[in-house]
Amino acid sequence: MKIGGIIDISTKDIPNKSSMVIFTVGCNFKCEFCQNKYLLYDGVGKSVEPKELIKIIRSNQLVGSVSISGGEPTLQEDLPELCRLISEEGKYVSVDTNGSRPDIITYLIPYINRVALDMKANPLDLKRYQEVSSSQVDVSKIVGTFQILNSNEQVDFEIRTTHVENLITPNDIHKIISFLKENQFSGTYVLQQYQYSEGVEEKYKDKFQKPTHGTMIDILRKYKDTDLSFNIYIRNEVVGYESLNDILSRLENEK
Repeated sequence: MKIGGIIDISTKDIPNKSSMVIFTVGCNFKCEFCQNKYLLYDGVGKSVEPKELIKIIRSNQLVGSVSISGGEPTLQEDLPELCRLISEEGKYVSVDTNGSRPDIITYLIPYINRVALDMKANPLDLKRYQEVSSSQVDVSKIVGTFQILNSNEQVDFEIRTTHVENLITPNDIHKIISFLKENQFSGTYVLQQYQYSEGVEEKYKDKFQKPTHGTMIDILRKYKDTDLSFNIYIRNEVVGYESLNDILSRLENEK
C-alpha cells in the first residue's frame, strides 16, 4: 500500500472518536481545491505492507479507531486486506472515498464500520460534477456507491460536501440535499468549510475563498426542523462538528 503520511491521534476525522489517520497516495479526481494535493505528486510516499501498518496501529494504545483517507483509498489494491486486519484488531474502521469505485466498497463492507463519501455536487448532474472535480467522472458510479451504503444498516454513512466559495453555490448544496431526500438517505450530511492550507497549493490561494460561519448557516437555515430522514451537520473552525438544529437553537437562545 502506498502511504503518504500518518497522524497518530486525531479527534477531527471521526465524530466523537479518537483515531489514527492513514493517508494513501493517488487519486482519480483532480479537484483544484483538494487540501491533500501533495498526495497526487509522482514519487510521493512509500510502500508499506498492511502487516507493517498493523504493527504501527497495534502499538498505538490511545486510539480505538482508524481512518483511511487520501487521496482515494479505494485505488489501493491491498485496501481490503488492511481493513480486514484492522477489523481483526477490534478497531473501528472508517474509509473516506469519492465514490468512484462501488465494487471495492461492496468488498470492504464486512470489514468496515463507517464510510465518508465526498459528494462534490448533485450526482445526477454530470456536467456540474465534472466542473467541480475537474475530472471526467462516471456519475453512475457515485450513485451506485450511494445506493450500496444507504441500503446497508451495519455501516455508519456520512456524506460530506466541501463548501468552496467561487466554486460551490448554494444551489449546488440544495440540489445535493434534494437528491438525498428523494433517495431516502438515512445517514448524516455534513457541509464542511473550505479552508486554504499548504496542501491546496499556492497558485490556488486566491482562486477559492473560505465561506464564513454565517454564510453556511444561512444556506442551511431553511432545513431547520424539516422532516428529513437524515441529520444535517456543519463542520468548520467556529463550531467544529455540530448539528444544524443545535446551532440554530443555540443562536435563538442567545438573542
